[in-house]
Amino acid sequence: MFDISANGIITISRGDSFTLNVAIDIGEPLNSLLYELGNDDKVYFGLMEPNQPFEHALVRKMYTKEDQTSDLDVVMNFVPEDTEFLMPGKYYYMVKLVRSDNSVDTIVSKTKFIIID
Repeated sequence: MFDISANGIITISRGDSFTLNVAIDIGEPLNSLLYELGNDDKVYFGLMEPNQPFEHALVRKMYTKEDQTSDLDVVMNFVPEDTEFLMPGKYYYMVKLVRSDNSVDTIVSKTKFIIID
């Protein structure tokens, strides 16, 4: 089972495979600006326990230009091994863009990620 609510909260069954498409929007809330990844840009996904920083993520994934679609979404694939050993409960995820000049943009701020059994 995989569900993503309108406000970005993700609910999955522990150990399930799923795909998450994330638009790399570096604009303002009322002025969207989709970003096309360059050759040296990287997008990072982190899944953290509550009250833990991004740097201590339990699940870490990195994506590059090759993972971006023509619609400028980054396709994030998850396999059973990513969550099968995590306890059911509430976690949080974030998505960050690191550009070739090492500047960082938070694309998805800390958002709930619920794992059910």
